[in-house]
Amino acid sequence: MPIKFSKETSSRLFRYVKTVDIQFNPFDNRTKSAREIWRQMQATRFKRANPKLKINTNVSGTAAAPKVVFTLYDDSEMRFDSQNYTASEILFDVHLTLDKLDNEFEMSGKSFDDE
Repeated sequence: MPIKFSKETSSRLFRYVKTVDIQFNPFDNRTKSAREIWRQMQATRFKRANPKLKINTNVSGTAAAPKVVFTLYDDSEMRFDSQNYTASEILFDVHLTLDKLDNEFEMSGKSFDDE
């Protein structure tokens, strides 16, 4: 059974995310996870934890594959071809990466708020 991140921890970890870019065609069945990520990212807890967080959506009418891109504080990107993942798998991978970043800051004695 995978690790479960609480809402409080999840919100706190999203301080490390600059932008979330979501691209999908709403009429394409392959876009289910991209649409779910978009829905979940609308939660006010993410904006409260990170007021600078930008959610960019590109709703198109093309047959392009749906994708979700998380840009982190250091401009590194986590890219997902979302037709191959469920929303929970995408968020789990993102949470693991963010938790690792949080641990690195803590181990170095720095605070992300100091950045």
